[in-house]
Amino acid sequence: MRRVGLRALAEVCLVAAAYAALTIALGPVSYGPIQFRVPEVLKSLVIWRPHLVAAFVIGNFLSNITSPHVGPWELGFMPLANLIGATLCAAIGRRSAWIGAAVYAAVIAGAVAFMLSVLQRVPFAVLFPPLLASEAILIVGGVPVMRRIHRLVASTRA
Repeated sequence: MRRVGLRALAEVCLVAAAYAALTIALGPVSYGPIQFRVPEVLKSLVIWRPHLVAAFVIGNFLSNITSPHVGPWELGFMPLANLIGATLCAAIGRRSAWIGAAVYAAVIAGAVAFMLSVLQRVPFAVLFPPLLASEAILIVGGVPVMRRIHRLVASTRA
């Protein structure tokens, strides 16, 4: 494997592990209808580092193993939602980082609201707004920080 490939693989592993570890460590606020997954702030990294799409699929799967709703929804549906959201974010983010991040936030908020509406029999319309707010704060709000982190990592390659 080429050196660039190994570096990308290491980045995927590091980001997936960080996402999962932070989500699990902050468990009380990471799961449920009013959730605030602090590591969601990392998700806009896919705009500049599209290979990290895999990190959020893997990290989501690993963090959801400890979810109170663990099962096919958390281990299948939500990683798939992350695959879709991250891929859209990476593609749209090439033109506008803000819109790419907003789309990712909307996809994840919609997926979580849909899942919880089925599992907890709470109307989607009740769940979606607070979930969208928390996702937008973290993913869209994280754009400037993740842009800076990307630039720092990219500058170490020289």
